[in-house]
Amino acid sequence: MRREGSLAYGGHWKESEDNVTCDLLELVKGEQEDVNPESADSPSGIGKLYNHSAWPNYLTITPNIEAHWINCCRILRVTQKDAGLTAKEIVPDREADKKSSRVVFNAAVTLSAMRRLMMQRRSFTLPDLSYVETIPPVIARIILGGKTEGYAGFMPGIFEEALVTLQAKRPVYLLGGFGGATEILAQAILAKPRAARPPELTVAWHAKMTPGFGKLVKSIKKFRRPRTIPSPKEAFDLLWAEILRARSNPAQILGTGLSGPETRELLASRDMNLAVRQVLRGLTRQNKLLAPR
Repeated sequence: MRREGSLAYGGHWKESEDNVTCDLLELVKGEQEDVNPESADSPSGIGKLYNHSAWPNYLTITPNIEAHWINCCRILRVTQKDAGLTAKEIVPDREADKKSSRVVFNAAVTLSAMRRLMMQRRSFTLPDLSYVETIPPVIARIILGGKTEGYAGFMPGIFEEALVTLQAKRPVYLLGGFGGATEILAQAILAKPRAARPPELTVAWHAKMTPGFGKLVKSIKKFRRPRTIPSPKEAFDLLWAEILRARSNPAQILGTGLSGPETRELLASRDMNLAVRQVLRGLTRQNKLLAPR
């Protein structure tokens, strides 16, 4: 934020201990007040939080919530239509809490579409205002932690975010030393060239560990999947292919802007201060993604 960067995050707005959205909002607000405590507007030099929210998650975001954070945050709602679902396939908002197989399927499709749309420049009209605001695409991804079980969607969110960023050939910073899905990706990249595919990167493992995932996979045969959204098997295979590419030269394939040893250190380090320094160094070197100090 202090280097003129804006943040993008696809998190929800429900109050819970693991909700990073609220932490990021308070961070942006605090940085803005530190730079210009007298102004109610977003001060120059401090970016915003772009919160991408997929159906039906955004249904809980009220106009009051959006108005309260208007100087800190832009909320981009990704609808079922945005995801490529037709009028006949779209579930009415009033039925979103029924948790039927169609609702679960549409939610997964929209969530997957959201992660892909985050990589594109988009425009939207602010509520009650006449002008259109342009939202920049994600130009680099910093990945930390993440679920491997009990998630919603066609694959763990961290896995899909890594995949779409690598496919877009934009920098990916995996902080693998802090566990979760990110550690699985980092360790798979750091493994020996002929090391086997980890079970966590297969559809079979997830169908066994997350019952809801197994049901979702079966529903693909029942409902039409937009062609822009890969099947779970296709997505896991594509991710595995990217990992195999990255094994030979992590710095180049991940596009970190760091040296080979620096990139490998970032993938494995459990020192958060070191990880932050490396990410900042890489973002500054890599096409000058951050303003110099």
